[in-house]
Amino acid sequence: MKTLFVTGAEGFTGTHLVQYLRRRGYEVVGGVRNRARKLAFERQHGRAIVCDVSDAINVARAVAGVKPEGIIHLAGMAAPHDAATEPLAAYQSIVTGWANLLDAVRRAVPRARVVMASACEVYGSAGNDGRPLREDTPLRPVNTFGALKATAESIARTFFDAYHMNVSIARPFHYTGPGQSDRSFFTAVARRVLGWNPAAQGDVIEFPDLDCQRELLHVNDVVEAYHHLLEEGRPNEVYNLSSGQSCTVRQMVEAIIRLARQNLRVTPLANADAPPIRALCGDNTKIREQCGWQPTRTMEDAVRSLVEALQGQETTA
Repeated sequence: MKTLFVTGAEGFTGTHLVQYLRRRGYEVVGGVRNRARKLAFERQHGRAIVCDVSDAINVARAVAGVKPEGIIHLAGMAAPHDAATEPLAAYQSIVTGWANLLDAVRRAVPRARVVMASACEVYGSAGNDGRPLREDTPLRPVNTFGALKATAESIARTFFDAYHMNVSIARPFHYTGPGQSDRSFFTAVARRVLGWNPAAQGDVIEFPDLDCQRELLHVNDVVEAYHHLLEEGRPNEVYNLSSGQSCTVRQMVEAIIRLARQNLRVTPLANADAPPIRALCGDNTKIREQCGWQPTRTMEDAVRSLVEALQGQETTA
């Protein structure tokens, strides 16, 4: 049985990934940020260890203590808005976090298989013409979050070049599902729609950026992709976790409205600034051909699972 270490295990993706890997028979240790989160995580998901990725000594002790055969690194600031407002904290959790983790692996378990989670935001405005983005597309990040993830990727390549570590990089495109934070766009939209009172608020609901093109994957597909990369990903390679199929933000919002059984008409938010990223869609040929993964769930499946989870929370509240 392989021992795996998942950083950021208490997060949205991490909790889904830990459960999935344990069902597959792995021994999984979750890396969480502090002792309070460790105790909460262990009550629900099993063994955990404190691993604040911005603290080099703490990370080194965690990796040396677990001695995993495989690592999936999910920890670090995940919201572009937070990175813009707290750039130093973002740098420490993303760039410094990657360097700390990779150096700890180099020292304690240099042959371990490592998958690092980047983000589609590294592409920035590169896909504004609507074409699916390949992994070799020149990066054009337009926000702090995307720029920091691109910098972190360069650090991973440095570790490969210098130490020949077994490191792959994942670039997940947007996804959702049960348990996603209210700070995410999709959960915020779903909560707003579910709480809408047409009698008091009317039948028109406004949102910005309705014409933007985005992908929307299901978190379970993304989790399965990380597993495929852990087993089949090649060292020093980057992989899009994407479907190659995009839709407009309007279509996503309308799907949420339909599944929430609301009768609302969507209109653009007046005077909203034009977004710098108008289209973001990934080409998944590389991971499909090299690792045998492709998503099996649709955008509507992803939205349905989110809406149903939120409705379940309302029922039990």
